[in-house]
Amino acid sequence: MKKTLSILILLLTFSCTQRKYKTIDFGQFEINVPENWNEYERKGIDSYVGGIITDTNDSLKFDFGRYSADLSTQDLPMVYDSIGLAELTKKELELLPKTKHLIVDDLFKTNVEYKEYLKYQFEFESIDCFKAKIITPTNKGYGGTGIYIDSLNGKDLSIGFYGWYLNDAVQSEFIKALKTLKFKKYCE
Repeated sequence: MKKTLSILILLLTFSCTQRKYKTIDFGQFEINVPENWNEYERKGIDSYVGGIITDTNDSLKFDFGRYSADLSTQDLPMVYDSIGLAELTKKELELLPKTKHLIVDDLFKTNVEYKEYLKYQFEFESIDCFKAKIITPTNKGYGGTGIYIDSLNGKDLSIGFYGWYLNDAVQSEFIKALKTLKFKKYCE
C-alpha cells in the first residue's frame, strides 16, 4: 500500500510540474508557447510586426517582411575602446563584467583575435519547410536570442523573431517554441 501511495504522489507531483502549452496563430504563422505567454500587437511601417510577452515580462518581437533583420550579420566582436564603451546601453554596461570581452586603448593598433570575442553564435536547423538560423548570445543573457528565416516566399519575404537579455529558462523555452513554428501559407 505504501508503495502504491508513493507512486501516486510522485505521479501527481510530476503532472503538476509539467508546463502546459498553447498555440498562438499570428495569421502568417503559428507557434506553440507556454500557456502563460501572451501575444501582443505592434504597428509596423513596411512589415507585419508583433510579439509575445513571457511570464517574466520579457518581450519577444518578430518582424515579418522584406526588411527583417538577421541578427548574426550584426555580430561585432566584444572588443571595446573608450568610444565603444561609451556607446553601450546602461543594461549592456551592467552585464558586461559577466561576459567574455576585451577593453583596449586603440582598436586599430591592437593585435586581437576578434573571432574569440564574437557576440553571437548560430546554427542552422530545419523548421517547418525552411532552413532557419537559430541565433544565441555567446555570453548567456547578453544580447539577442532568436531566429532568422530568409526567402519565405522564394524571393524577398523573411522573418526575424528575437528576445533580448533572456535568462536561461526563458531562452530555452523560446528556442523550443521557435522550433514549433508553422508557416501554413508557405509550406504546402
